[in-house]
Amino acid sequence: MVHIDIPQDVKFILEKLRVSGYEAYAVGGCVRDSLLGKTPKDWDVTTSALPEEVKNIFPRTVDTGIKHGTVTVLVNGAGYEVTTYRVDGEYLDGRHPEEVSFTASLDEDLKRRDFTINALVYNETDGIKDLFDGVRDLENGIIRCVGIPGERFGEDALRILRAVRFAAVLGFSIEPLTYEAAVKLAGNLDKVSAERIRAELEKILISTNPEHICLLNNMGISRVILRELESVSNTGPLEKALKNSPPDPFVRWSVFTYFIENACIKKEPGCIAKEIMQRLKFDNRTRDMVILFLRTVDNLPESFGKIPERALTGRRILNAVGCENVFLFLDFCTSVSNRKEDIEEYSALRTEIEGIIERKECFSLKTLAINGRDLMKEHLAEGKELGMLLDYLLDTVLIDPGKNTREHLLEVARKYGH
Repeated sequence: MVHIDIPQDVKFILEKLRVSGYEAYAVGGCVRDSLLGKTPKDWDVTTSALPEEVKNIFPRTVDTGIKHGTVTVLVNGAGYEVTTYRVDGEYLDGRHPEEVSFTASLDEDLKRRDFTINALVYNETDGIKDLFDGVRDLENGIIRCVGIPGERFGEDALRILRAVRFAAVLGFSIEPLTYEAAVKLAGNLDKVSAERIRAELEKILISTNPEHICLLNNMGISRVILRELESVSNTGPLEKALKNSPPDPFVRWSVFTYFIENACIKKEPGCIAKEIMQRLKFDNRTRDMVILFLRTVDNLPESFGKIPERALTGRRILNAVGCENVFLFLDFCTSVSNRKEDIEEYSALRTEIEGIIERKECFSLKTLAINGRDLMKEHLAEGKELGMLLDYLLDTVLIDPGKNTREHLLEVARKYGH
């Protein structure tokens, strides 16, 4: 019998439910990941006990999803979701069941789950229970729907994206009938909220197989949720760039939208990315960072191989994206480069920027040896002209860091505009 190491808190919950006369199993992703030799992030429990019975057994609980049978049990400061076996009603909106009813049958509960690899349960008494050959699919690297794929995707369209996401995260292939049903029902994704779509897309992008996001084109999904991707007729370079980039959301979204923008009718850099990210309701920080990266790379000189130009480029990049983001920006630039010489140059630029930071050279108004108050005190500028003068002085220092002294900058300021 297969043995899975269950955390002590989860063992306590399973045993407490068992001695109280109920069935209880670890279920879903925690069982799947354990069988794959991975450490599960979360441990969920499914049980024949009704929510009120769970609450009576454990002294500390939270009603996190009581309508759908889920109670969070608190043990040693950690929370574990315990959900009653259930049967889902009709899915009239293509996302959520109209109602759920509780059942005493584990088999009935497992029939409603999305994929065979997620319909596995385990406890130390019974071992693995596998009604749908999920273990075999794990061994063969296959994403397969439980039961009839068209029914599973018809119930909840988000499962179509989840199929692609699990394929990307696990490096699996999608079983042909499951793939065919996903293609046929891709249009139902228009019923899914932008936030849920964005979350699944990001999980695909930051996975170990981010190139799977190009399956959206092959499966007809992109025309429903990400129509701009259809502009990328040859996804080979995009797939290669994603594979070569670190799994950071800023970097991978930047790489992804960079190739989309290059394939679309040329607009202002970052414009198409902004449209995509606003539609998918991104947080402001991620949206602004990606747009900044796209605009900054567009402004880079075609060649900065000589040391003086490389140092100036480095200071300008630091000024544009900031010290805290500069190396992510360089990761992005390196990933989208298609020539060996460019990759080597970005490596040299990284070393140059490390030196700029170490030498504490000025690359922003914050470290300029003069500020607006100094200039106004000398009656040199005010209002809009003050900002223009400060930018001019900063540019002077970016070109030659040795000129970042109060005396020299005042002298330059007095000559400004003459």
